[in-house]
Amino acid sequence: MQTFLLYLYTESPLHAGAADADRGIDLPIQREAATNYPVVWGQSLKGALRRSINEALRRQEHDLLNKDDVTWLFGPPPRSGGDDVDQDPAAGNLLVGDAQLVAMPVPTLQHTFAWATSGLALGRLARKYQGLKGSPQIPEVPTPPPGSGYTSTSRWNSAKAEGKGHVLGPCVVPLEEHQAVGSWSQRIGADALPTPHEGQTTDPFSYFRSQLNQDLLVVGDTAMSQLVRECTEHTVRVQLNDETKTVEHGPFTAEYLPTDSVLAATLTLRSNASGADDDGTVTALYAEQLRTALDGTSWQLGGDETIGKGQLWSRLIGDKDE
Repeated sequence: MQTFLLYLYTESPLHAGAADADRGIDLPIQREAATNYPVVWGQSLKGALRRSINEALRRQEHDLLNKDDVTWLFGPPPRSGGDDVDQDPAAGNLLVGDAQLVAMPVPTLQHTFAWATSGLALGRLARKYQGLKGSPQIPEVPTPPPGSGYTSTSRWNSAKAEGKGHVLGPCVVPLEEHQAVGSWSQRIGADALPTPHEGQTTDPFSYFRSQLNQDLLVVGDTAMSQLVRECTEHTVRVQLNDETKTVEHGPFTAEYLPTDSVLAATLTLRSNASGADDDGTVTALYAEQLRTALDGTSWQLGGDETIGKGQLWSRLIGDKDE
């Protein structure tokens, strides 16, 4: 059995839709009931992964993967009532966890925007790292007092010197320096953002990696619960009649997780239940295939793909010798 950490970094606003309207929003995003943190449930993520790999097969981008590989990983496709009525509805060998929020961009007055996270979000991320074999040394999880926050650099200290806090979305939060925040920003920047491909002379993500090292802010739970509610994007849309160009449906409001958000999920590749993988050879082969398909690649998740939503980058973190 092999366990991986899958990072998702949004290239465009992401809409992983919830079942019901919420707070006057017709099409809200998925959220955790207890925390209200945005999330992409494992079933939604698993379906998107399957579709992304199938599309790559059609484009013949990955020589290692074929239809049998997809079935081994994800299980047989859903029954359609045709020739597959006797198909065995077996589970696949890839276990997909929920993609939980790591950090979310929020507007600020001083430096345009910052990535907001919390002790809860970093604590969950630390647990995910703990599940990896040969996991790196994880920093302590900073927990700022209620109503305050931590930063890694003096870049955010001017407001404190004036006896004020920083405006983060709808909140005013005083910030203090904390060494652990810098360690976390470096870890997330190194692992969540794609690295240059072999032979590539420039790093397209170097700017964002540098900014993340300066602008990751750990805020208290009360402020974070307000930021994850108030700093998502809301778009009012209508559907026009093709002939008259008048409004046929709407207006309706859709919610999106902002561009440059960071999420993380645990993927577990288990040995074949048939016992054909006693020596781990088959599992190791599929682990390499997953790295080829998901590490440093771009694909789409969630709704509104025809208007450019849900594009993201992924990184797959795990011990190759696991």
